[in-house]
Amino acid sequence: MSDSREDRVGTGIQGLDEMLRGGLIAGRPYVVSGTTGSGKTTLGIQFLHQGVKNGERSLLVAVDEPPAEIRENFRTLGWDVGKIRILDVHPATKAFSKRVSLVEVAAQRTVGVLREMGGGGRAEAVKQAAPEISIQSLQLMLKQEFQDAHYDRLVIDSLNSLRKLSETDEDPSSPIMSLLRFISESSVTALVITDLPDPTELEPEIFICRGEIRLHKRLISNKIDRWVTIEKFRGSAHDTVPRPVTISETGLSVDRSKKIPKNSIRALQAFTYSAR
Repeated sequence: MSDSREDRVGTGIQGLDEMLRGGLIAGRPYVVSGTTGSGKTTLGIQFLHQGVKNGERSLLVAVDEPPAEIRENFRTLGWDVGKIRILDVHPATKAFSKRVSLVEVAAQRTVGVLREMGGGGRAEAVKQAAPEISIQSLQLMLKQEFQDAHYDRLVIDSLNSLRKLSETDEDPSSPIMSLLRFISESSVTALVITDLPDPTELEPEIFICRGEIRLHKRLISNKIDRWVTIEKFRGSAHDTVPRPVTISETGLSVDRSKKIPKNSIRALQAFTYSAR
């Protein structure tokens, strides 16, 4: 394993970057997994915000929450989320917005038609835009987006919701593998947010992505304890010890100087394999 810090991408969370020996390896996709309320979205937005601070282009695929709500939630942290470009994949999305930081996927699918129509026909075409979204259509949208501009950072929040929105009788594994392979070939450092993987199944995102950051949350003695573990990190040595996580008014932080107690480790192990 290499410990080289060249071409590392900082997450914006110092303790986590220390666990990763300097940050993520640039241009690769990674999974951020965890239970509800464990801090997955906060980690993802913090990662994108760090890119904005560095002068990089950051892109968020928003499936779970509408962009206005995301911006409102994180504006209190003083983060410049307005510079994060957003693909809104909510199924109710229909109207086309020309705001710099927001592209709505359902209406964007009609862009090719709109370019060939007059002003009166454009409004009707947008009105007729189908709200359904699929993993395949998202891949096409990302392909178009990457052709128009280079992005340094990408977050998809979340793969579970995207999978549910595109549920069919077909196995979703193939389109997910195709999407992740496309992302890995696009030279963008990506975080794919998902629930804890089912230990009885080999989820495609887990073995295709180059690493997994797992967030844990557990109520112990009337107190919510949070930890982070690096489940895998291909191409680099990394900290394998669970470290405490705090979510505060400044975002998510990791204290790498501390280890979690042994009884908490036992609770974490039991919780990891039972809360799916």
